[in-house]
Amino acid sequence: MKRESAQNEKLVWAYGLIALVLTAAVRLYLFQGDYIINNDGVVYIEIARRFWEGRWLEGLSGFYPPLFPSMIAAVFPLIGDWEVAGQFWPLILGILIPILLFGLLRRVYDLRVATVALFFYAVSPYLVRLSIDVRSEIPYIFFFLSALYCFQLAMDSRSIRPLFLMGINAGLAYLARPEAIGLLVAGAVFLLYRGWHERALKKVWAPLGIMSLGFLILAAPYVCYLKWETGKWLLSRKLGTAVTQGLSVHDPSARVASQQESVQLNSLDLVRSQPLSYAKKVFIDFFRFIGFYFEAVHYSYLPFLFLGWLVFFRSRFWEKKEFLLAILVGFYIAAFPLLYVTRRYSVPLVPASLGWVAAGSLAVWEYSHARWGKRGHLLMGLVAAIFILGTLPKTLASIGREKLYLREAGLYLRDKPGNILTHDSRVAFYARGSNHVRVVGIEEALASRATARTYLTLDNKLLESTKGALGTMGWVREREFLGSNGDGLVILLLNRKAPE
Repeated sequence: MKRESAQNEKLVWAYGLIALVLTAAVRLYLFQGDYIINNDGVVYIEIARRFWEGRWLEGLSGFYPPLFPSMIAAVFPLIGDWEVAGQFWPLILGILIPILLFGLLRRVYDLRVATVALFFYAVSPYLVRLSIDVRSEIPYIFFFLSALYCFQLAMDSRSIRPLFLMGINAGLAYLARPEAIGLLVAGAVFLLYRGWHERALKKVWAPLGIMSLGFLILAAPYVCYLKWETGKWLLSRKLGTAVTQGLSVHDPSARVASQQESVQLNSLDLVRSQPLSYAKKVFIDFFRFIGFYFEAVHYSYLPFLFLGWLVFFRSRFWEKKEFLLAILVGFYIAAFPLLYVTRRYSVPLVPASLGWVAAGSLAVWEYSHARWGKRGHLLMGLVAAIFILGTLPKTLASIGREKLYLREAGLYLRDKPGNILTHDSRVAFYARGSNHVRVVGIEEALASRATARTYLTLDNKLLESTKGALGTMGWVREREFLGSNGDGLVILLLNRKAPE
């Protein structure tokens, strides 16, 4: 019996290794394919440039937290290309995350669930796509899972020492994305619940203090910097913008705060000034965020997720280890509707949900095997085929393929001397060379005292709305780049001298 158990464990570890290889293969395949940077990625790299050039205060004054740009700046000297440096950490950490995920889920569930979850992670569409994108989600998820693993280790060992490391990792996650504060909230709720359940609330305060200390060691200096720079105690510069963005989705009269206005905006005053609109937004966004969460997990995963939930909730779920994960997911589903909801904000919840997905798939396997014996393998083969057909086309699709024309236009302009005016930051990123590139609005571009050898980029809609004015001002069409979805970008060249 022991020999059979040892053989089964070796087999499970072999499957885990296969899942890790699959994780790397899928991400390296996409990394070698077509790619275009996103607008946020341009901003992260601009902040990283400032750090690399030693302009630390300028970098810290950027709209986004400093950890991810600092990581980009750290590897740029080794790579020599800003775009690849921006992709480096998401790619490497995206391949390493399964190790953390396996460790966490093995403690929360068992060896089988942890191993099966790795296969779901390997081909999860949005986790794969973000692993080669210049975005902060994957570094955030890495430290997010590190914090959860340390917390679970503390719960299993009944030791408070791992809670300090939990706080450290939560602090690193916060320096990547401010919503990491939810880790402390979920951890505190779980500790208080366990203390109440065991009738030992007095023993909770020391673990809470150790966890908070670890977090504050990294988070407090940045919070103090924000206080010094803005004059206000803030957890993030993004709060004001997030609230106004959320309101604007449901109230057309609401104006979105700019990045400069965000730190000056009192969100509580904004809510008080529009209580009905805000209440409507929170109610609707609660259901919208659940929809985004299901989309981020991905539709082919949902049957397994629901089965996993059924197994979890059907008997005394509050006594199960995964109750911590339920608290965490529940907190974010309740909290984000108060601010702003997008699919990107729900993606970090996917790894925390893969244990339920794996448990649900194993429940299907066990039921089919018990009901039909070896013939159940045919059913599982059919289920696996349907799952693969519903997942891989999305997983392996190139990122931003429909926007590749912006990259092509930027690279075309990189070799052009003179001035380049563009309304798109991605075009400006790829066009930057020995020329002078500026991101401007169309009104500013048309009003500028541009000289000969000045190029202007316009998308099809802007070109149509300004066609008459452009002709009289001396702009002539030089080249057009078309996208796969019918969008396009036109490059215009100024054919006149500057006015006296």
